[in-house]
Amino acid sequence: MYLNNQLAKNIAALLLLLALILPTAIQFSHMIEGHEGDTCNNLSTHIHKSEKNCEICAFHITSFNYDIAKYPDLLLAQISVKVSTTYTPLQLYFSTLTNNQLRGPPVFS
Repeated sequence: MYLNNQLAKNIAALLLLLALILPTAIQFSHMIEGHEGDTCNNLSTHIHKSEKNCEICAFHITSFNYDIAKYPDLLLAQISVKVSTTYTPLQLYFSTLTNNQLRGPPVFS
C-alpha cells in the first residue's frame, strides 16, 4: 500500500514538472530549429527587416510584467497621550516593602 501511494505521488510530481517545463522546452527547441543566423558585413548604420513568419516566435508564454499594487494613503488616527506625573514608580514602591510581602505561599510547612 505504501509503495503504491509513493509511486502515485512520484508520477503526479513528474506530470506536474513536465507541465511546467514542456512549454518552455518546446519554445526553446522551436527557436533553435531552422533559424539560421545571417551575418551582416555592412558597416554603415542600417535596420534589417524581420523575416520571422512564425506564430510561436511571436507568442510568449511567460510574462515578466509584475505590477505592484498601489494602495491609497491611509488616514492615521491622532492618538492623544496624556502623561501623568502623579504616579509612584513600581520599583520605588516595592523597595519600601519588606520581602515577606513579595514571597509566595510556602510549599513545605
